[in-house]
Amino acid sequence: MFHFFKKNIPQPKEEEQEPLSEFEQAAQYHCEVRGLDDRPVFLADVKDYDGDSFRLFPTLDADAPSVIYNSRYKLVFRTPCQPIPVWTGRVRGSTYEFWKMDELTRLRDEQRASFRQRVSLSAVVRNLLGLPENGVTLTEAYYSRDYDQCEVLDVGMGGLQLRSSHSFSENDLLAVTGLRLYHDPQPFSLPLQVRWVSEGDGAYRYGCAFRSVPEQEERRLCAAMFSLQRASMGRI
Repeated sequence: MFHFFKKNIPQPKEEEQEPLSEFEQAAQYHCEVRGLDDRPVFLADVKDYDGDSFRLFPTLDADAPSVIYNSRYKLVFRTPCQPIPVWTGRVRGSTYEFWKMDELTRLRDEQRASFRQRVSLSAVVRNLLGLPENGVTLTEAYYSRDYDQCEVLDVGMGGLQLRSSHSFSENDLLAVTGLRLYHDPQPFSLPLQVRWVSEGDGAYRYGCAFRSVPEQEERRLCAAMFSLQRASMGRI
């Protein structure tokens, strides 16, 4: 089961569980911190929410950006559900490690389509012989030696779309390897399952969902997607 960039946090014992608020449910996932003009700022994790205030820590092991106190920012959570929940919050303090925020305001949800980044990238597609267990990195042992060059057309939080001359069927398990999304020193190798197929112009298009992606790769993929989004907006 794909975690959709869900944070790996310990769960309390069943007898101690209380119903989570809408924000607490969303805060189990990584969020994009954006300006009110939708300018991407950084990826973050919510911690220490007390019903009013909370802290935002950078997801990607970097320093928190400098910020002007009392500024408001959007928090757009990468949940697996559609539509995507959005809040704004006020910065009440910061260090190089985190932002302290409060005064949450719920905004209108965003549609999942906003997380799909159009690209045109070369990669290799192969049949997957079996899914690795969660936490296990995809290696050559899991896919066939036969391969075909493909073009990745877009990437989103739950999967990607690709074009290939090779014919696959709905529900087939595939491995896309050698994919570099944004100046990645190490290419991605991603397990996928075909969700839909279309044919035209002598090639096939496949809509694929991620399957059993290790958390470390999820974080790296999340970072690459965020960088692509910032680059497409001309911010870096």
